[in-house]
Amino acid sequence: MKLDQESYEEHFSGFILTDCVVRSKEIFYYVLENIVEDYRTEAITRIVVSVNMPEIDPWDHVALTSMHRLTAGVSRHPKEQFIGVSMNDHVYVMGAGEDDFEDDLKGSESSQLKLANASADQFLLRGGISRLRTIDGRLYGCGLGRTVIERVERNEWRYHTDLPTSKHFLDPFGFKDLDGFSTNDIYAVGGKGDVWYFDGNIWKQIPFPSNMDLHSVCCGEDGFVYIGAESGNVFKGRGNKWSMIAESNLSLPFRDMVWHQDTLWCTSDYGLWTIKNNHLIPASVPAGIKICSGNLSVGDGVMLLAGERGAAVHDGNEWKRIIDYNELR
Repeated sequence: MKLDQESYEEHFSGFILTDCVVRSKEIFYYVLENIVEDYRTEAITRIVVSVNMPEIDPWDHVALTSMHRLTAGVSRHPKEQFIGVSMNDHVYVMGAGEDDFEDDLKGSESSQLKLANASADQFLLRGGISRLRTIDGRLYGCGLGRTVIERVERNEWRYHTDLPTSKHFLDPFGFKDLDGFSTNDIYAVGGKGDVWYFDGNIWKQIPFPSNMDLHSVCCGEDGFVYIGAESGNVFKGRGNKWSMIAESNLSLPFRDMVWHQDTLWCTSDYGLWTIKNNHLIPASVPAGIKICSGNLSVGDGVMLLAGERGAAVHDGNEWKRIIDYNELR
């Protein structure tokens, strides 16, 4: 499954890795963007799939244009497949016999029907999708303007229009991440201390003890919710009770926070951290693994770490390097 030189040249050369997602312990997806040197270079997005199964090519990709900042997700309902959504509302699906575009989010008839009770102004002030999360097998997305969407089936998404939107794009509201213990127990975070909770019927704003910029959230298997704020600060709580458990002064906030093997893992382009006993510490992993920091995804008992220096997976027992740019470039 480790990337060889020939596969690197065919699928990765000239591109940078911007996102990743685990579909199963045998199937991983990577989102790549080409290195644009000037305005004459066409922006291209690649979705690279790696498959660890006998008699199947281990590496393949599809190249797409006009896909601004594609974010990767996996839906398990109604089919298990990769779903990619761009900031400009395009949707691409791979797996379970499909490999094609679906209707644009805002342009599809079903999406417009779901928005029938929302004013035009409210809709326009909602942002593009910047994060996808699988919760109980269903795919959710979020973005600025307190945007939350839920995938129902092919070409059909439900906008959670009961969430109040911003009055202006510059307002300090909006969502950068969401996660849930179940579809009836979801938290969405963003803006300056803007935290909302969904009980399966309605959304309500949660009083939060800080106006820091919020960037990431993880619903841990220990029953607590962890929220990553600016500079690597981390809050822990649930409902109306929150406390800061990690006060940091990092250059970047955490892009991804995930739960794997009784531990909360946090990453940015600058490193990999864990939280144990309410303390944030650099992850105790080999240097060749740590340099793969950037994005995290968990699923089917494995955790995938991928960034500009390569990719590695923790299979439940040990770390394995999948992509090593240092030896391939």
